[in-house]
Amino acid sequence: MDFGTSGCRVSLIDERGVQKFETSVKYTDTREANNKTSSSSSSMTAIWEDALWTSLENIPRETRERIVSVAIDGTSGTVIIVHPESGEPLYKAMMYNEKFEVGAQYLASESCRVPDGHVTRSSTSALSKLAHYFANEHPKPISYKLLHHADWLSYKLHENMGVSDFNNSLKLGFDPGSETYPQWMLDLPFAEALPKTMLPPGARIGVVQNPRAKEFLSNPECIVCTGTTDSVAAFIASGANEPGDACTSLGSTLAWKLISEARVDDASVGIYSHKIGDQYWLVGGACNTGGNILRAFFTNDELQSLTDTIEMENMFELNLFGVRDADFFKSNAGGDFGLEVSDAVKKCESERETCENDAVFLCKIFSSIAKAEKRCYDNANAMGASEKLKKVYTSGGGAANATWCKMRSSCLSIDNKSGSTIDVVASEYTEASYGTALLAKKGYHSR
Repeated sequence: MDFGTSGCRVSLIDERGVQKFETSVKYTDTREANNKTSSSSSSMTAIWEDALWTSLENIPRETRERIVSVAIDGTSGTVIIVHPESGEPLYKAMMYNEKFEVGAQYLASESCRVPDGHVTRSSTSALSKLAHYFANEHPKPISYKLLHHADWLSYKLHENMGVSDFNNSLKLGFDPGSETYPQWMLDLPFAEALPKTMLPPGARIGVVQNPRAKEFLSNPECIVCTGTTDSVAAFIASGANEPGDACTSLGSTLAWKLISEARVDDASVGIYSHKIGDQYWLVGGACNTGGNILRAFFTNDELQSLTDTIEMENMFELNLFGVRDADFFKSNAGGDFGLEVSDAVKKCESERETCENDAVFLCKIFSSIAKAEKRCYDNANAMGASEKLKKVYTSGGGAANATWCKMRSSCLSIDNKSGSTIDVVASEYTEASYGTALLAKKGYHSR
């Protein structure tokens, strides 16, 4: 089950990993939901819980009776403060993109000893949100617990308090390398509120316990397994599975992940590593040079028509009008990670005047974004990622544009020491729910 920013999607797979059923539920109006109290029927937590039960109810009864394992992913950095016994929310959900400056300032104080540049120093980190609640709402952590988005929804099934996974807990401060909280976290005055049981994604938690959940998951041996974040779930779904494999999601932004034998972390440029499996790291980051830029200039129909022109004229391969050389974002002082969408659009606007027509302009944007993608992977390797890029699986709206995929493959293959082409291939499965279903399958077979 994937709980994203706008709705819930469920994928059911069989033993071979073949998807047999899929259903989705859009959240009800969320624009004002997170201004409501946690007890309100229209709060975000109430909306998520309603989507949970509705999604399960949408599965045909005879299919539900055969479900043997469930896992849930959620948005990274979204947290809920709950009662330690009932699991009921005590405060509004603190969303993945909300900033809590008071919490971040508290963590920056000398008494907390949070390392400089640590991912938790961000005002959007899960730990900053917990610090905010402690500093402003409740100074007695024995009376509340923090659960991540996926943790809380899973709790609604298994009812074991304080269970989380390595991936969701990365931005909380958990160290997946040592598989422990660092000592400075354990010394925090609200450490009692941290999840106590930390498991790798796809680990068995226990059987379904909640009476309401049993109405839908009636198999008495149905287990609940730890999930992951929505972005890691989408990576798992892509098919990438060995060092050097990568996945780029080209939606509104460009999000990338690379399987490496070495861990790479640098919060200053937004690069961090999730533990994946027993021996590999998933090095990843994001930048704003994505579909948001295209949407600022073109409609879907225009994109298709202009792409057809680019393909028909073989524009990129022949380097007509210097399209292969275009790199609109190279000179950005903050690098691709620090480039805001508005600034990227301005850079493109200034270049548009020099282009012969809109097909040339679009091709140069495609080329510029492809070069930004290459820099992401080159920088990861320069920072210590152990594997050179071998193959890129791609998802998101950009994956549907075969012409652009060929251009990206060409850019990624420049200076490839092996001399081979780095293929960019559309992922067979692009939904995070499929990746999380694979985790449920993993947990079932690890019993």
